[in-house]
Amino acid sequence: MKLFTRCLFLLTLLFSLPVLADYTLGTGDFVKVTVYGDAELTREIRIAENGILTFPLIGEVRVGGLSSVEAEKKIAEQLQRGGYIANPQVSVVVIQFLSKTVSVLGGVLKPGRYPVTRPSDVKDMIAEAGGITPEGSEIVTVVRGDKRSEFDLYDVINQHANDDITVVGGETIYVGSRDVAVVGQLLRPAKYGIQGGMRKISDFISVAGGPNENAGEVMFYTTSISGSPVTEQINIDELFKSPNSAQNKQVYPGDVLYVPKAPQVYVYGEVQRPGMYKIDKNMTVMQAIAKAGGLTIRGTQRSVKLHRKDERNEVIKQTPSLTSVLQDEDVLYIEESLL
Repeated sequence: MKLFTRCLFLLTLLFSLPVLADYTLGTGDFVKVTVYGDAELTREIRIAENGILTFPLIGEVRVGGLSSVEAEKKIAEQLQRGGYIANPQVSVVVIQFLSKTVSVLGGVLKPGRYPVTRPSDVKDMIAEAGGITPEGSEIVTVVRGDKRSEFDLYDVINQHANDDITVVGGETIYVGSRDVAVVGQLLRPAKYGIQGGMRKISDFISVAGGPNENAGEVMFYTTSISGSPVTEQINIDELFKSPNSAQNKQVYPGDVLYVPKAPQVYVYGEVQRPGMYKIDKNMTVMQAIAKAGGLTIRGTQRSVKLHRKDERNEVIKQTPSLTSVLQDEDVLYIEESLL
């Protein structure tokens, strides 16, 4: 019976060991010290400011800076050295990890410092901080000393994270907010957070309402994920026709999506609707006149004049053919027919 009880104690000791095997005891930690065969010595003790706990028979024991296993060994040695117990079996289990705190900052509801009171990971600490704000990002930065790591909370929650997400105290968790700029010719240009499953370029163009009527056919995607800014040009139409293509890249905090204004031509004179018009791909003079509502009764195709800037930025007046292809900032003037 005695052997059975001893084995039971050892098994209990084994499975009660904290998940953080290398956890270092510190000031404020609340520990439970158990001595096999002597229930009267079992104590739940808070480690004092100087890293010392006070235990029956042996008095003060400095455990601050030791692991739980090292503290067990030290208490056992002092009990044996004092002649109180011949072969003591001691366990030290951390009940509250109050010596370790984690700072949770940025896009969380309750930013602040939180104690690691039990084995915890990144998502646990963000939950302690009230969760992510509506503007927050699911791409989270964790700083451990001089090491920075980024985690995607989507992967963490779905247990797809490959890196160590455990926190033991001393880390800083930063949740970015509205960290992807989606600007230019869009219906709702703004900064948006990476959350709700949004990860790809097409996701952010969509949430920004899509291109407006003045948008060009191509957009620019700039990322610094490699350490230096890299810009790519992407055809918007092809992006949405082939959302699984390589050009529909994953977006990271700090990335910029820019949809520029399309090339434009100004048409005035003897047309029905003078004004500025977007130049569609390979649009001709005839198509621009058609966009402007066609000629008035005083207009004629023979009286079309084109004003175009040359390489020296000087405006040159030309007489184009109706099939001439237009360029950005061209000006078409339809003169009144004298016939």
